[in-house]
Amino acid sequence: MGVKFLAMNSRGGQVEGGDPDGESLPALLRSWRRRTNPRGIPGLATSGRRGEGLTQRDVARLTGVSERWYGALERGIAAEYSADFLDRLSSALRLSPAERRALYLKAIGRLPALGPLPESGSTEEVDEGLLQQFLDNQVPAPAFATDLAWNVIGHNRPLLEWFPWATCRANQMRWTFLEPEAREQLVNWEQDWARPLLGQLRYERAHHPKNKALLKLERDILAGSSAARKMWDRREVVAHSHGALCRLRLPCHQGREVAVRIVALRPMRSDLLRVIVLMEDRREAGGA
Repeated sequence: MGVKFLAMNSRGGQVEGGDPDGESLPALLRSWRRRTNPRGIPGLATSGRRGEGLTQRDVARLTGVSERWYGALERGIAAEYSADFLDRLSSALRLSPAERRALYLKAIGRLPALGPLPESGSTEEVDEGLLQQFLDNQVPAPAFATDLAWNVIGHNRPLLEWFPWATCRANQMRWTFLEPEAREQLVNWEQDWARPLLGQLRYERAHHPKNKALLKLERDILAGSSAARKMWDRREVVAHSHGALCRLRLPCHQGREVAVRIVALRPMRSDLLRVIVLMEDRREAGGA
């Protein structure tokens, strides 16, 4: 049986056989899978394992496909791999933005689309390279960027270690209010996290009343969370979270509470992008 193996030529096109321009997709996937610690993934059984990293079965389960389907990708077999599947795979394997781009190029011959900023009357584009360089320069502090409607459009590796859900196109606000794990991981969820975020949503809605993405976000949050509806009635308005001291209890910290100081930034050229850096405050952690 003839089998086509995916590789890329120097012009970004697919070629059969080996990969003359670097490591093959199968080699990269095996490496990424084996370096991922299963103990850092909630709900994944870790007892009785003989090797390190994730198995193909683990990855298939985390991405919502059959083991046979994922195995075909890891063997380099060409198929119609969707962007949604590749994004789920990026999340499961904790890929950096650069690795995610490599995955797309190797698997389907194109780069992933950068999450667009919501409509606002501005035609300015995000300088993805400069943004990513800034985020990477914050290491070891987790850092990420969102658009106006809190869709994550960039992050560094520590951020993924802390919040595996935060792949591109994930949404910070929806995770905070609609995912049960958020209430466990965000210490003092209502006071320190939920109410300030809702206040920021109301602030942005006031400044961008015609923005459809913000309107949909507001409706989704209020429809999906009774707690959010009660807090919304407080009519609180919050401009930003810069300087706030909050606590986290994440799986990657084995249940230990971590205090972080939030650094919130916006570029001078646009108010449509926000950058968040989580600076660990060891003095607060030590005094707790």
